Parts: sequence; structure tokens; C-alpha cells
Amino acid sequence: MTSLTGGLPRQEAVEWDCILDAKAAGAEMPVWVEDDNALYWADLLGRSVNRLDIFSSINRRWEMPEMVGTFALCPDRSKALIALRTGLFKLDLGTSKLSPLVDAPYDTENYHFNDGRCDADGRFWVGTMRSSGSSLPNGGAAWYRFDGNGLSRQIDDTTIANGLAWSPDGRTMYVADRPNWQILAFDYDTDKSIPSGRRIFARVPEGQIPDGAAIDRDGGYWIALFGAGRIVKFSPDGQLERDLKAPTMHPTNIAFGGNGHSTMFVTTARILADVEAEPLAGGLFCADVKACGFPEPFCQVI
Repeated sequence: MTSLTGGLPRQEAVEWDCILDAKAAGAEMPVWVEDDNALYWADLLGRSVNRLDIFSSINRRWEMPEMVGTFALCPDRSKALIALRTGLFKLDLGTSKLSPLVDAPYDTENYHFNDGRCDADGRFWVGTMRSSGSSLPNGGAAWYRFDGNGLSRQIDDTTIANGLAWSPDGRTMYVADRPNWQILAFDYDTDKSIPSGRRIFARVPEGQIPDGAAIDRDGGYWIALFGAGRIVKFSPDGQLERDLKAPTMHPTNIAFGGNGHSTMFVTTARILADVEAEPLAGGLFCADVKACGFPEPFCQVI
């Protein structure tokens, strides 16, 4: 296990290209779809799911009635599973019709869905977080699995669920939590989709919020540090290997895409940014960071 409060590798400067000056309050969850040549993403606070055509730079927007937590695309991209504050919904991407699947398993005045994605078999995982302004203590949020038969609580003692990713073989599951400034690892039963063996994988400095994450082909775990202007990579044994200067101070999530999944895409937030110093905050960016990732698994449960 590595702590980022110790000695660090030299931070790498990166030539980021802004592919969409979205000015999003909180852009999140970039998902590259290769045969679409498109990057899907969400504006959580802007209440929308989006599709950016990389060639034309046309961004299509699906308006949502509530704050978005996360989403997952189905294989033919005709529909998507959307996590909103009040529950999970199916979105028809052709008609924009939103259909309820399951109600939120929490008090919607105090919690909402946050990070999430599908495992390699297409089962949907989604975490929760305590809402801003809630007076409830830390630790009441959780991670849930939706497998088509319902929503089941799987990981407790969470406050702000983030950083979800799986190792290339699917047998290690990673999550992050802000109040403890740590990243956790679990053994993951790929047949039963059950995590076990909870342990600390790495720590980050207090104040540098561990947000969205991605895995590369070497099993490296990359995570955006919100408020710190950093994207860092840990080796599979938890050693800090790389430290990239992010395109803004508030990177939210990352994804590998493009040709051979060799381009890193980064979403950013505008809500807490100094927009005079960072006029492109809330935009979507990409760069060649000399690493390759994997396609995002599609949702198989709706």
C-alpha cells in the first residue's frame, strides 16, 4: 500500500486537448463506444446524459428530471440504465422515454446515487453518498448491485462512493471513499458477483478527493483527484507509479478510448472552479498518456 503523503514521482505535464467546452457543473462518467466513435458522459448537476460525436463535435443531450448519479449503456445503445436520485430507470435513447426500474433504497432527503458502472458480466454496481447539507454521520452510504432481480446492498461503511473499477481479470474490485482518503480493494467472485476481503489498497492526501477511476491493460489503477488537479496511477500492488497534471483543478473521472483505447478522456467540474483562471473548467478533455485501457462493459440486466 502506498500513501501519497510520502515521496512522490515528479508530476508529468500533459498536453490536454479540450474536445468539448461543455461548461458542465459536474461532468462525469465518460464512456467511449468504439463503433460509435462517440464519448457518452453525464452532467450530474446539470441533469443530463450526453453523447459527443468525436468527428463532428456534435453533442446530443438527454435531459433528466433529477440529478444524475451514473449510467450504463446497453449493447445496442438503444437504451441505458440511469441512476437518478429517486431510483434506477431505463432510458430509451431513441424516444427519450424514462421508465422506472427500482426505487432508491435510501432516504432521498439525505442520500443520492453517485459513482457506478457494470462489471465484466454486465451486472450494474452503483454507490451512494450523503447529500450536501445532510446532518447524518459518516458511514451510512453503501454500494449496491443490480442484477435484474433487484437491488442488493453489498458494501457498507461508505460516505461518498467513488473510484469503482475492476482488475483486468475481474477478480479484484476497487472503490474509493472521501472521508477516509483511501482506496479499498476486495476479492471479487466473478460467478456470484460478491466482494470479500476488504483491505486498504492506497491512501491519498487529505483534501485531495478520490473521484472517478479506470484500469489500464497492465492492471494499473488510475484515479482523478478532485480539487488537486491530479490524475495518479497505482500499480496492482498499490505502488504509486505516475502523477499527471490534470487539465483543471477539478477532474472528476477518466476513461480510455479512441484507437486501441490508447487515449485518456477526462471529465471536469465547473461548480467549484475559479473560472477566470480556468475558463475551460467543466469541459471534456483528451490526451495521449502512453497507456491503454479496455472497452467499458455494457449493461446486460435490462
